[in-house]
Amino acid sequence: MSALLAEVEAERVPTGEEVDFSFDELFFSRTDERGIILSGNSVFQRVSCYSWDEILNKPHKLIRHDDMPKAVFWLLWDTIKKGQPIGAYVKNRAKDGRHYWVFATVTPVDGGYLSVRLKPGSDLFHTVKAAYAELRAVEMETKPKPEESAAILLSRLRELGFRDYGAFMSEAMSQEMKERDRRTKQDADSRIASFDRLVTSAKDLLDHAASIFKAYESNAHVPLNLKIQASHLGSSGAPMYVISNNYSAISQRIQENMQDFMEAGKQVARTIDEGLFLVGTSRIQREVFEFFQQDEPNDGAVRDQEMKYLEVQQQSYFEKAGQGLHAIASQMNQFQSACREMRKLTSGLEVTRVMGKIESAALDASLTSLNDLVDDLGRFQSAILSGLREIDHSNSAIQVDVEQLLNANG
Repeated sequence: MSALLAEVEAERVPTGEEVDFSFDELFFSRTDERGIILSGNSVFQRVSCYSWDEILNKPHKLIRHDDMPKAVFWLLWDTIKKGQPIGAYVKNRAKDGRHYWVFATVTPVDGGYLSVRLKPGSDLFHTVKAAYAELRAVEMETKPKPEESAAILLSRLRELGFRDYGAFMSEAMSQEMKERDRRTKQDADSRIASFDRLVTSAKDLLDHAASIFKAYESNAHVPLNLKIQASHLGSSGAPMYVISNNYSAISQRIQENMQDFMEAGKQVARTIDEGLFLVGTSRIQREVFEFFQQDEPNDGAVRDQEMKYLEVQQQSYFEKAGQGLHAIASQMNQFQSACREMRKLTSGLEVTRVMGKIESAALDASLTSLNDLVDDLGRFQSAILSGLREIDHSNSAIQVDVEQLLNANG
């Protein structure tokens, strides 16, 4: 009879109402590889409004809210099945019909997965809520496959300025950690601040690399046009023809190097994003471990066993965070090598430009088109050098912050 009354009461709760929990609370649940709930802490049980008997050994989708886009869960499972961690904003449904939002970090553990959740409140969170509502409306109307919906979500994130999902979840981690510190009146995390600077430097680095690539594309026609102009000059254009061949050879080498150069820059940015997320995950897992130590015993967890899981996990991600910092340093070395190669090629352009300038001056002064092409060559070289100088500033800023983080990490 009491169960029936509980169900009746649940139906009376307005579905738009939210379950309240505080910013200083953290909760976790552990599942097997199929997503079956094996344990959790008291906050998880309280916020979900289920008893332990009702939630243990049940699929985690028991608390899934109908407002959630399928895209998010497809990305989540696609990532964790590869043994990689992921962060996501999730709207859950409590037993009584109310809802609650979390920012969840999900990491693989022995025999399954560990999900640690915190209360989100950043500006990005509110942007994501609107994006989810739009995507869910699309899913309801067009019925795309989950992976197709995931592609729509990733496209929307790119419109919001994120290169990929990794960049998005790292920014979400940063914003939510800072918001949590602000709401709980904790000192700002200096590591997050350092990573924020790293992310900004990486973005600047990619922007300047893109400007170099754009300059290359804009001047890709110059070698051929130089050859055409030289051929029109007959025998007097032979020296310019040699110069155009030299430029063609250097341009070809720049083209071959450009792909490696751009990819090295992108890899630096990706590694920084991964490092930020790992640092945030490491901190959250340490805090939930400390939180659980103070928690009252509950029927949903064998305390010693869960403490062991949490301790092992927090240590693992502390080590991963340290490895991430060394990975950034390694990627920076590779990118700087690509920059040095680009600078060598630019020096070759300078020699070619000077030879072209001298030769064009010795020819008919009325050949303005030839002079214009040589000037284009000069502008191309200047654009590369300018971009490389700006990249040097970004590289230096990244090195300073990485060194500080490595020193702080011990």
